[in-house]
Amino acid sequence: MLIYRRTSILESPAQTLVNTVNCVGVMGKGLAHAFKDREPAMFNAYKRICDQKALVPGKLWLWRGQESWVLNFPTKLHWRNPSKLEWIEQGLEKFVSAYVEQGITEISFPQLGCGNGTLNWEDVRPLMEHYLSAVNIPVYVHDYTVEVGLPEHLEPVAAALRKDAPGGSNSFDGFIESIGHALAVSGGKLSTLGSDDPFAAHVHEGRGLAIETSSATCFFEEDDLRGVWLDLQSGLVTKRKAGWSVRGGGEPLLSLLSVLPHVRPVQIQRPGEKEPEFAIEPRPETRGLASTGQTKEQHELAWH
Repeated sequence: MLIYRRTSILESPAQTLVNTVNCVGVMGKGLAHAFKDREPAMFNAYKRICDQKALVPGKLWLWRGQESWVLNFPTKLHWRNPSKLEWIEQGLEKFVSAYVEQGITEISFPQLGCGNGTLNWEDVRPLMEHYLSAVNIPVYVHDYTVEVGLPEHLEPVAAALRKDAPGGSNSFDGFIESIGHALAVSGGKLSTLGSDDPFAAHVHEGRGLAIETSSATCFFEEDDLRGVWLDLQSGLVTKRKAGWSVRGGGEPLLSLLSVLPHVRPVQIQRPGEKEPEFAIEPRPETRGLASTGQTKEQHELAWH
């Protein structure tokens, strides 16, 4: 599953993040410099590997950190020189052939070789889509950033919820309580992200939810909402995921959940689709440390 995710890769909750590097042990600019600051032990190991001339384009080096894994992907030989498409392709071939063996279950990529690498995204994009569309794990490409705002009349609702529950609870009970609070503050009158179509919502049969749009009434049972809450714990929730059990209910449900204190709306786009769509994910500042499920020992050359 390949999805373009319009947020900073450094905010991604994915198990593995891709860092573009050169092969001379320098992380001086851009994304690589940010990873150097974030994972100083990784940088020291990377420097040793480069000093041994063990890292070249077409080889990948996986750092299994405590907060996230970082896949160091060479797109250059020397930091002074530009990237080459053939090196991007060699690295992608290596990734596709061995990601299962390495235990990678979800991954976020930047635009490989673009920016400081000077490659044209219009050349790199089809190459990445060709290889990454074939893998059987969630793959996100962070091509650019879009700040998604809430509809104007929902901003006061979100602000009131954050004020009343600044710490909040990430439990399912807390999730249900926040939905009820959002309905109380908004009076059950809301609108969808982007299209701003009005809909109404109210609690249904205890811990369920009823959503009324101009064309239908959708009912979410407690188990449906629990499934959405579980998906939200692990990252991105799309309208397909949110509405898998209730036809037509995904978009308004996402719009309601986007005002909750621990949630933010984001823009995504699927390859081949002309228009982007909205999804939700946990706010980066509320996630805490992620568990990578690390079971393998960290090696200097974890992947080559």
